[in-house]
Amino acid sequence: MMRSLLLPALLLACSPAVPGNGAAAGEGARTMENRMDDGTTGAAGEGVSGLPFSHGRSFRTLDDYLEHLERHAAPIDQPWWREVRPGVYEHVRRMPGAPRETATREELERRFGFSR
Repeated sequence: MMRSLLLPALLLACSPAVPGNGAAAGEGARTMENRMDDGTTGAAGEGVSGLPFSHGRSFRTLDDYLEHLERHAAPIDQPWWREVRPGVYEHVRRMPGAPRETATREELERRFGFSR
């Protein structure tokens, strides 16, 4: 009997704080509608969604999206944008022979659907 209760108790103790499991919302609980720590929102949130390598998230600003790519796409060799000088970005791709592509901030905002 004790053994059958151990696994559910461990799972509950290790689960993140979410509304409904006894954790207070002020203790870091998040829902898909709330803004996440990295400037993104969940699928039901506000912002631009459906972006390449966004992993189902939507983003309020171009900066939030570019930061997400640098943090999550770059380390696993997915394409991302690196600022090479103020307002100019280079598309970083780990493919041999990939053409060099640069874009201004305004071009990226238009391309990805962000408004100033």
